[in-house]
Amino acid sequence: MADRARMSLDCIIVGGGIIGCTAAFYLARAGRRVALVERGRLAEGTTGNSFAWANASTKTTDDAYHRLNAAGTMGYIALARELGAEALGISATGALQVVSRADGPGFRAMQDDFAALGQFGYDCEWLGPAALRAEAPGLTWSADAEALLLPRDMVIDAPRFTAAMARQARALGAEVLQNCAALALIADDDGRVEGVEIASGRLLAPQVILATGADTGQVLADLTGFAGFAARFPLRQVPGLLMTTPPLKGHPVNRVIYGSTTDELHLLPAPNGGIRIGSDDVDGVIWEDRGKAAMRRGGQALLRRAARVVPGLESTVSVEACRLQVGVRPYPEDGRSIIGPLPGAEGLWIVVTHSGITLAPAIAARLVTLLDREEVPDPGHYALERFAGF
Repeated sequence: MADRARMSLDCIIVGGGIIGCTAAFYLARAGRRVALVERGRLAEGTTGNSFAWANASTKTTDDAYHRLNAAGTMGYIALARELGAEALGISATGALQVVSRADGPGFRAMQDDFAALGQFGYDCEWLGPAALRAEAPGLTWSADAEALLLPRDMVIDAPRFTAAMARQARALGAEVLQNCAALALIADDDGRVEGVEIASGRLLAPQVILATGADTGQVLADLTGFAGFAARFPLRQVPGLLMTTPPLKGHPVNRVIYGSTTDELHLLPAPNGGIRIGSDDVDGVIWEDRGKAAMRRGGQALLRRAARVVPGLESTVSVEACRLQVGVRPYPEDGRSIIGPLPGAEGLWIVVTHSGITLAPAIAARLVTLLDREEVPDPGHYALERFAGF
């Protein structure tokens, strides 16, 4: 490939997950000439191995971060109206946070969440035991279980949504290149970005966005030639074990269901017609060992825990019949997203967060504003400079 003319592209996005592809669509829709490069296939990393619950209901301790997540859910609502919810894989299921009164710490935490969400203006309704049973019939609850009903939470078929964003971006003139790794960053002597090297030549543009998830530190090291980025980038890689059952006709899980930190459990209706199951504490089973035996132990633990809520599940479904997958989630060290320039490298932007599923539309919209150098709310809240060494 011959070098592109200096201004033939406005922006290059490195990374073909949900954030990269959504950003490609938003930027192309805003009139930017965009190329996206993905070293493998779209959505095959964390995006394709995610619980895929979009919400702002679990972000209750930081007003700015809650608002960013709420903007993500509102972005999905707008996209569903524009392009069609089914085509995008958006399911407006709502969610239930369910906790027993006997779980004192968990119940107090749910009360705190209810108060905070009310202050934020995020739709939330408290359900007592009778209302919970009426809202979620067919599931098993302790006699003293109560819940928060969260109607704005939703389930995203992340691979479908990512593919749809890529199609929409292409329709607007963007290039989406799969099996095309970015090999090196091109910059002048003053540190201004000029593009990226790929195997077939060079892509030239004055803005490069890294949206490479859990691998961001290593990718940054590879592209710049500075190995220190791999060790010092302020990001933790947190593996999560997910189980997806085969299709289950008439199963009663029709929304996201999650509980407290005691016997913690997450359930949602999976795109294949089954149930997707996860648990933060069961993730510890595969933290160091992801061999077949450890995966099966983790799967058995998830199935047993889910069977307490879904009657007959353990006798209906075997671990062997389920899909077990591990997604490595990127957690910035302080829990907040990183969205902004790399100091000292003009034109290089870094985007990495948990959860990209929730935040993809909000981050894409923010990038359009940032690249246009317009005023954005809380500009330092997500800057890389907030971490020591940057």
